[in-house]
Amino acid sequence: MESAESPTWYTDAEKYWNSVPATINGMLGGLGQLARPDAVSSLRFLSEFVNPPSSSTASTMINATASGSEPISSTAKRQKLPLPGSGPSHVLDCGAGIGRVTKQVLIKAFDHVDLVENCASFVKQAKEEYLKAEIESGKVGEVRCSGLQNVRFEGTSWEGRFDVIWCQWVLGHLTDDDLIAFFNRCKKGLKLGGMIFVKENNAKVGSVIDEEDSSMTRSDQVWKEMFQKSGLRLLKDDVQKGFPSGLFAVKMYALEPM
Repeated sequence: MESAESPTWYTDAEKYWNSVPATINGMLGGLGQLARPDAVSSLRFLSEFVNPPSSSTASTMINATASGSEPISSTAKRQKLPLPGSGPSHVLDCGAGIGRVTKQVLIKAFDHVDLVENCASFVKQAKEEYLKAEIESGKVGEVRCSGLQNVRFEGTSWEGRFDVIWCQWVLGHLTDDDLIAFFNRCKKGLKLGGMIFVKENNAKVGSVIDEEDSSMTRSDQVWKEMFQKSGLRLLKDDVQKGFPSGLFAVKMYALEPM
């Protein structure tokens, strides 16, 4: 069985994703029907911490996600982002694929979105087709091709740039040590008062290795241990709803540096 300590851990993951079509279905492992409930839950979770742009379309989209649902309890005693005087809101979409989460979620909640994605074919699709209009309009800025284990913020244009760093269905590709190092580097990419959001599958116990795509699914307990070791304070977590039975549970975590 492959271990996360394997010298081919990252190259095996890269080979897997290079074989995946650059489509919505490809991004969701053949389960394209998950896109809408995923986006609805993400926007609703974000809405407790982030004020959307003044665009009525964006505001309506976020507010509409809560219709017919119980309101989220206000557990986070902090001012909503972006903070006054911090300028237009910026978010980084980590492990962005072709930009599905950017288009369906983040662009509705923030003024500007940057992306980082390891697979060159996904980056090409995002730039040339899927996000072409958003790039031309200026809503989407830089799209970097890099694995998260290699992403740097300090000393780059991304230092102190982001109100939020969003990580979804990607952190399982990082070893524990690289995950902690990544979170610590992320702090350099945040504006004052900025946050990190994590949305990932949850195993029931411990960590489950997937040899096919060279990833691990961590349990809720393991995730919270990783946050603690990374100097991140958990403000809120919530379970994704509306997914079919038989899949891993999915949880969203809202975090801030301690």
